[in-house]
Amino acid sequence: MEVIVRIGGDPTSWTVAGQSYETMTAELSKATGPVVIQVISPLVGSLVLSHRAAGSVAVIQPPGGVVFKNSGSNPGHEQAPTTATLYLASPTGPGPGAMYAASNANFAAAVQEISTAMANGAVFALGVYDASGTGTLLINGAALPFAVVC
Repeated sequence: MEVIVRIGGDPTSWTVAGQSYETMTAELSKATGPVVIQVISPLVGSLVLSHRAAGSVAVIQPPGGVVFKNSGSNPGHEQAPTTATLYLASPTGPGPGAMYAASNANFAAAVQEISTAMANGAVFALGVYDASGTGTLLINGAALPFAVVC
């Protein structure tokens, strides 16, 4: 079993082998300090993650998750979700790799969750759809400079 991890505004998709999606999501959402993740691609090694400094971490289940029809930045086969879409800071600006479609929140709920996490310096989880699968985006409100919900 493999999962894909994307950190903050970094466009790299890190592949993690030997951990389930559920285990990885639980470990990162409860972390109180740095987490060491063994990655196998695009580099092989130990990724030391400071979730507090990262701001956000997306944990994606590779193929087998939901894939969209060609529509904007959602290439694939199924209809794109109609729930809130979240943009987080990215070196490339809005677009593929920077947009996450929230699967479990409407616009008002997403704005409220983000505002509360920023105010409390808390980590919160948001279910996401991505062209490479479905997963969870873990966001650290204390380190998040901004987010755009649209």
